[in-house]
Amino acid sequence: MPYEFHDTAHIDKRARERGFTVDQAMLTINEPASILKTPVRKGNHGGFIWLFSHVFGSNILVVVAEVKGNECWIITGYWEEQR
Repeated sequence: MPYEFHDTAHIDKRARERGFTVDQAMLTINEPASILKTPVRKGNHGGFIWLFSHVFGSNILVVVAEVKGNECWIITGYWEEQR
């Protein structure tokens, strides 16, 4: 199920700072390798904050986003090395 993304201006800045693209962040959310839903945390829009991960080459992009139904607000993202 593709998400409807809201207010992506913040993630534009964060993506540039951390070396990923907004498209990579959206792909990570729409086609995750894994989703971490614990600990349960509520977001500012009434949804829950989840961590999505997706492998790009030898690194894993982790995207933190608030999800409510099919709506999504990307909070931040960062790279992790594969183990």
